[in-house]
Amino acid sequence: MRGESGVRIWEMPGGKLKTHDFNRLRYALVPDSDELKKLTPIRSHDFMRYCLDAFDHMEGSTASWSSKFKKLASYVRFCDKIAQNPFEAVSVNAYTEHLFDKQLQGNILDSVYVKAVSELKATLEAINSNYTEYFDFVRRLKRSQATSHEGYSQRELELLVVTLYDLFSQLFTAYKADPTGFIGTKWQSIATVQIHGKQHQVTGALSRFVACGAYLVSFFTGLNSSVLLKMTRELETTVIDGKRYLKYTQVKPRARYAHVSTPIPEESSSYLSQIFRCLAEVAHQTAPNNRWLFAFPTQQAERLQSAHLSNFNKWFKKSFALKADDGSELFPLISNFRVNVSLEEARKNGAHSSARMLDNQVTQVTNNYSRTGAVESESRMADSLKRIYQNVTQPIESRPEPQAENETETNRLLQLESIFKCFSCEYQALIDEPYSAWLYLSLIQQLECQTLTSKLPWLSEMAERNFECFSESIRNEAYALFKQLGPHPLWRGNSLKQVTDKC
Repeated sequence: MRGESGVRIWEMPGGKLKTHDFNRLRYALVPDSDELKKLTPIRSHDFMRYCLDAFDHMEGSTASWSSKFKKLASYVRFCDKIAQNPFEAVSVNAYTEHLFDKQLQGNILDSVYVKAVSELKATLEAINSNYTEYFDFVRRLKRSQATSHEGYSQRELELLVVTLYDLFSQLFTAYKADPTGFIGTKWQSIATVQIHGKQHQVTGALSRFVACGAYLVSFFTGLNSSVLLKMTRELETTVIDGKRYLKYTQVKPRARYAHVSTPIPEESSSYLSQIFRCLAEVAHQTAPNNRWLFAFPTQQAERLQSAHLSNFNKWFKKSFALKADDGSELFPLISNFRVNVSLEEARKNGAHSSARMLDNQVTQVTNNYSRTGAVESESRMADSLKRIYQNVTQPIESRPEPQAENETETNRLLQLESIFKCFSCEYQALIDEPYSAWLYLSLIQQLECQTLTSKLPWLSEMAERNFECFSESIRNEAYALFKQLGPHPLWRGNSLKQVTDKC
């Protein structure tokens, strides 16, 4: 929403109108609006106009605009303190170094540093594309701090899903009874529901319905929010094992731009199918010109954003006061649902399958999705270790024997297979760093020169598959190490021959 004289009023995800006064940017240390009449500007009107025009033509949500304006004000205030012009490379360098120092001291998280730099860069680029080069030498963080997501216990999961499904069903029933009371109402729609024996008046009922549906779909599919919230209400139909499904296909960048499909059963007995159809029906009727499944009921019928989910959680905690096993507040989180889904996937199909489902490497699953609910962690870990032990200690003799010329050659190949089995074990954790990648690259180079691979071709396949699991930047560094230092000492010269000779 445009205002007068450099003021912009934007509607935030919670429905609140927030005022952003660009005139503040003209004054030293970017003071509050009510102080401007007492002060003299130190920057020209054109300076403010450049910033204002950039925001007027910027893409994104109102929440992102507000965040970028706040970051721009912080940056301009910093420049005033060091007496530098904000539109200069030296100012950008000084500000990002200031943030980097705070990150090193542990005063801000890696994610805060990365977001601050990203938002400032996007804003200055919008003001003038030439300012992009100011960020060419800004420090990049090789790795961000890992946040260990904690899954729900079985009790917590049942309590959450039952509450969400009851809420979703009753809001849909209220919508069907009086669609006109919901369509076009933005946050004004009201419905009464009964959850756990208590009546609750739900304000902004349509928005609560959409957010509730997003959490339920995340529980059944394990999709992350960035992929989930882009789901459209019209999907193509496919047949899998004789059964009809709706197929949602999405490109996942972190999975090296793989196309990953999520099947949704068409039969009405499926909870996921029912939830999808309810959301699709409401989206079609309330936002006919919007293709999103999770169409948020604003004037523009925009797509549901993560900020809307945060707003839903504030209301959810206040309304239902659910308690986790440790007594803390219990509320839905997509990242936590993904932990539980990944654990079930790992139990059924192994760690690699779980990693693919999360569009991660196995090491990322270990680092970021390794914890479960405190009450159940002991039993889950015990079960996992038991399954891993059974797989790793499986007798070699029970496996299909390779074809060999004689019994001696057969025994030698079996012994060699036992040496390399750890490399091919699905539970092996690959450390995403250059020296580990260099090790695998060196082994691949050795295997290319050996006749052994014709008898055990899986060795080369294993090494190449594991090498591909490293990130592209790490693989490039491994190639550089190989070029500079030659093969890794473990796989240098006739080292592979020495191993096979001992078998």
